Amino acid sequence: MRKTDAMELVCVTDANYAPHLAVLLKSIEANKGAEHVRVHAILDEVDAPLLNEIRDAVPGLDIVDYHVAGHPALTLPPLLQISRATYLRLIMTEVLPADISRVIYLDIDMIVTCSLAPLWQTDLQGYPCGGIEDPGVDPATFARTCGLEGEGRYFNAGMLLIDMQAARQSGFLTQALDRLIARPGAYEFADQDALNECLWRNWLPLDSRWNHQREHLYNPERYITARKGDTIPAIIHFTEAAKPWNADEWHPYAWLYWRHLRHTSFFAPIRQRSGISLRRLAELWLKYRLTVMRGRLAN
Repeated sequence: MRKTDAMELVCVTDANYAPHLAVLLKSIEANKGAEHVRVHAILDEVDAPLLNEIRDAVPGLDIVDYHVAGHPALTLPPLLQISRATYLRLIMTEVLPADISRVIYLDIDMIVTCSLAPLWQTDLQGYPCGGIEDPGVDPATFARTCGLEGEGRYFNAGMLLIDMQAARQSGFLTQALDRLIARPGAYEFADQDALNECLWRNWLPLDSRWNHQREHLYNPERYITARKGDTIPAIIHFTEAAKPWNADEWHPYAWLYWRHLRHTSFFAPIRQRSGISLRRLAELWLKYRLTVMRGRLAN
């Protein structure tokens, strides 16, 4: 890995989800150490005023914007809660500078609770990509469906540590996009499936604390998601359709979303749009505090 003066992050969004990107970035800014963080934001129809609002929310981060229009990736159909902007992560090797040797990709329905430096410094051991298993997908079934050989694991694509040099050489991002364009709608989990197909048995499993998914809450005894001394996971991923900005969200860490949203210009409009009362915010805070206290007792 080339020595660099910055930790390179990649996120993608459209105008509708842009406020949630601001919250993710605010959580990164609030928890980072002395490291310089550069965010490469690949954007679908995000105008200058909206982008400036995001920048104003996180003065401690360096945001580099890439505005995409007319790309074949944007012709792919949305799927469930997945917007078409999600597919823009597959064009990283096309738009990012060629001298970037590694990136951390993050979905925007995430909250970061600590410095990402330990993740950034992870040795990929020669693999092109590192990620965390998706406990909601059976890899054996996936392999049979896609005609893949051997036993392997299936990763959740919400957080990926990517060796960009390897990505350029192997072309796995472009290959995944080409497969989606050739067979739109054929993959149950869209580009996540396509990436797993292209990287089958060729990625490094990382500690699940770097992508704590909703399935981890359903079966906490089955998944180790925190090290001794941790009270909450390093990256909380609000997987599935329910999101922390929804009024009926029950996630025990949903309060963290609202805590960081409060320090952006998007707090009032999101709260109004979602119908979140002060009482509901208090309930989310109490649930979060009780969860943290239980974690401390467990340690």
